[in-house]
Amino acid sequence: MHARITLFAFAVVLLALASLIPTLQFPSSADVSTFIGPRVWPLALLIALFGLGSALLLMTWRDVRRGITYGDEPEANATTQRNVAVLQRFTLASTRHWWLIAATLIYTWLISLVGFLLASLAFTLVGTLLLGARSWRTILITVAI
Repeated sequence: MHARITLFAFAVVLLALASLIPTLQFPSSADVSTFIGPRVWPLALLIALFGLGSALLLMTWRDVRRGITYGDEPEANATTQRNVAVLQRFTLASTRHWWLIAATLIYTWLISLVGFLLASLAFTLVGTLLLGARSWRTILITVAI
């Protein structure tokens, strides 16, 4: 599991560094007539992506050095874990990330069809449900905000 997390964190850091070059080509606030230029938001996201990816990489390396294992790593009784993994393979909880990716793609498509506001309301509703909210009060408050 450590190798997968390390690979993911390394890919996130590389993505942030590779995206830095085109982001720095956006005009800054000095080049446009606004207080905050078009470069600020993507650059802020890249800095956060780089920082969080680096933190994940460092924490994973620290855990490897200390010998810390995660709860989903294989144990001596791998057959039982394989059987449980087969049963959990296609549950909503195990495929939630794919549903969120699909919802994001549909949201992007819906923006051009029904407009930003309606598409955002629908995406927030679906996203809140996919992330596990069950109280309709909580869901409606989230959608309203």
